[in-house]
Amino acid sequence: MELFSLAYIRAVAAQAGYQVTRDETDTGLDGMLKSSTGSRVAVEFQAKSTSRDIRGVDHLHFPLPVGNYEILRADNPAVPRILIVVLMPSAPSQWLNQNENELCLHHCAYWLSLAGEPAVQNTATVTVRIPRDNVFSGEQLNLLMQDAQEMT
Repeated sequence: MELFSLAYIRAVAAQAGYQVTRDETDTGLDGMLKSSTGSRVAVEFQAKSTSRDIRGVDHLHFPLPVGNYEILRADNPAVPRILIVVLMPSAPSQWLNQNENELCLHHCAYWLSLAGEPAVQNTATVTVRIPRDNVFSGEQLNLLMQDAQEMT
């Protein structure tokens, strides 16, 4: 599931003109989204995936490990950080459909910034609410990069 979620993120990023880089050190983050044109603007991300139906009417309710929550909510990181959650079918045979005309990845990815969120008393997980409007798409990624540019 992890490899599929990273492939999904790479596909969206590539379509929007960005690349995904991965750091070999264990920072608690899975990678960085950067412009493929050499711009120094970037967004770091933690990727998660699930095959459980966590969709509510307006939000996803995702149980995030507290360690990841703390990394993502950190004050004043060098670059913005987001959580990307990829929803996918439980059976690998249903993760994608392919023919001569298309490659269709199933289901959808969503993103959330936890910057400025409060510390929690939980020790294992904290359930985060991700608006269903936060679809991880090329358009949304462009907006995230514009926001990151304004922060620098």
